[in-house]
Amino acid sequence: MTTIESSRLLLMRVQKAVGLINRLRSENRELQARFTLVENHNKELQDLYDKLSTDQAAIDQAIASALEELDTSLGDLEGFEDFGTLDSTELSEAEDFSAGLEDAGDIETFEDEVE
Repeated sequence: MTTIESSRLLLMRVQKAVGLINRLRSENRELQARFTLVENHNKELQDLYDKLSTDQAAIDQAIASALEELDTSLGDLEGFEDFGTLDSTELSEAEDFSAGLEDAGDIETFEDEVE
């Protein structure tokens, strides 16, 4: 192999290496751009998560406060236990009366009890 042929082969290898280096640099820039996008997206997601956590804590506090207020309000009701509940027959009669059915029997009212 002559010096000229060796020089041409070396030149071709150098040109091939330069082309490969340029391609790798281009891919590297593209990957850096993608990485930046992913970092920005992750930051946005973290911000949303932090906001959600803050909102969830506020909701939890509001629920706890409402339950506490409800417990306090129910504790203040005196005589609440004195109210009876309707059995199934009374409930059925009340529903029939409300629906305007003619065969609804006489329903006792609180006024009847007072007499």
